[in-house]
Amino acid sequence: MSRRPSRQSGFSLAELLVTALIFGIGLLGLAALQVSTLRSNSGGRNRVTAAALAEGCLGAIQAEGSLSWSFAAGVMGSSAVYAGARPYTGGATNGTFGSFDVNGQRVVAGDPSRTFVVTWARLNPTAATPKAAITNMNMNEFVVTVTWTDQAKAADGVTDLTSTLTLSRLIRYGVQP
Repeated sequence: MSRRPSRQSGFSLAELLVTALIFGIGLLGLAALQVSTLRSNSGGRNRVTAAALAEGCLGAIQAEGSLSWSFAAGVMGSSAVYAGARPYTGGATNGTFGSFDVNGQRVVAGDPSRTFVVTWARLNPTAATPKAAITNMNMNEFVVTVTWTDQAKAADGVTDLTSTLTLSRLIRYGVQP
């Protein structure tokens, strides 16, 4: 009696275990990649929000500077008419634009959702001191600094990472009434 060799169909238990091991290692790698990607996206979102807040602050300063220049030049009437509060182009050389949450919405300074703090400084390269008050019409550099705390932790796993973005623009404005 001779026995016919059987044709095997399917996989052995050892083959299935090796396949499961390889598949498990691949899934662990994908999970680690997803965590890394989420952290990168969060950092990118913070940088975009910070840039938008800085541009918004510079835009407000430029709009006020344009208006003050127009009144000082007599284009829009007497400069005495434009005697309202001028937080950016008036006598101040620096100030705070505000505090904002992760979505770029304004919040009060003590709010726990505060993530971004936007400050500005006016530099005057023609004055004896870099931040002296300016009383005539000219171009000045306004520097806006946005500071925020990233959600990611430093290498020690405890310390919050603080990031900063700085933008500047030359802005012309008129004399303070």
